[in-house]
Amino acid sequence: MEKIHWKKVFNSDYLGSCDFEGADIKAVIKDVKIQKVKGTDGKEQERNVASFTDSKLKPMILNATNCKIVRKFAKSNYINDWRNIAVQIYVKDDIKAFGEVTEGLRIREVQPSLEKPKLNESSKAFPNAIKYYKENQNFDLVEQHYILDKEIKELIKSKSNENNA
Repeated sequence: MEKIHWKKVFNSDYLGSCDFEGADIKAVIKDVKIQKVKGTDGKEQERNVASFTDSKLKPMILNATNCKIVRKFAKSNYINDWRNIAVQIYVKDDIKAFGEVTEGLRIREVQPSLEKPKLNESSKAFPNAIKYYKENQNFDLVEQHYILDKEIKELIKSKSNENNA
């Protein structure tokens, strides 16, 4: 007989502990937007809500703790920059809130490694990598999405310098 979490009956539009079957969920944040969300008291409040690249996953309301972790991964305080960020979500069952101990979703503080494609000269993103390097003089954002070997970094640097001439 299949076990059913007691919170399933509430059928939330957002990811919750009842959506987990014991294991962490690895996901990639597609974007984060400010949305009005009804609290348990029925009042609407604005919250940061993450949607994921996996369309089968419900959006997740990000509390302050989870926002700080995503901010660290994205290296940015701005939710507009919180795109394509890999996260690992789990259920923490000893959260103190509103005078009681409850469970809630947390993002692990160590970013999961998800397979990234290797960037090469024929990659569709190669011209954007050159442009990014030219503007920022680093590979930070590019390396969030692609594997860059030493040769491709040198090629990007040289192409960036060609465009400066």
